[in-house]
Amino acid sequence: MQLHGTIPPHLGNLSFLISLDITNNNFHGDLPEELAHLHRLKSINVTSNNFIRAFPSFLSLLPNPRSVYLWNNQFSGKIPSPLSNLTKLQVLSLQRNFLKGEIPRVLGDLRYLTILGLQHNQFSGSVPPSIFNITTMQIIALTSNNLTGKLPTTICDHLPNMKGLYLSLNSLDGVTPTNLEKCRNLQALSLSEMSLLELYQESWPTWSTLLGRRDTSGAFSQKLQVLG
Repeated sequence: MQLHGTIPPHLGNLSFLISLDITNNNFHGDLPEELAHLHRLKSINVTSNNFIRAFPSFLSLLPNPRSVYLWNNQFSGKIPSPLSNLTKLQVLSLQRNFLKGEIPRVLGDLRYLTILGLQHNQFSGSVPPSIFNITTMQIIALTSNNLTGKLPTTICDHLPNMKGLYLSLNSLDGVTPTNLEKCRNLQALSLSEMSLLELYQESWPTWSTLLGRRDTSGAFSQKLQVLG
């Protein structure tokens, strides 16, 4: 469909709404704060519209969301720290916007997060080590930002389920972490066009073999589709 206009505030009165999906339309303006009244909402997907202005901070007031898809819009500003209140969140997909500032360290408090998609924004500063401590995490995508500094040397110590790590097109430097072989389920590793000094040669045979494993279920490919 190609609906257009703004989102009416009275959608916030749909108190039994569990899922809101308005992807691939031409809606514009702000997301109305009245959506914070949807206390049963588990999934909000506004992908590929023309929403603008600041990140919708009212999302942190929702008690039950499992997935938030805001990608391919024109949201700007910083990710508000209270977003860490979404303790049941499993998917946070914010890529292809104009978000900036540092990635909040408190995102590491989202203990059930499986997908973190922040690529193609304007984030700066270092990558917070806390996001590498979320044991449920399967995909971290930070490609094409302005991130700097070194990657944590313990990057794979707490990521037993990691399948995709995308860090390309940033200004990260230092040495590639030596413990990548601990991400034993890793299927995609993207480190291109950065300032890493060297690959850790002793680990290369191990984790290059792991990257060559096939995902026979096709589930990983489906998850990559949400990353844009």
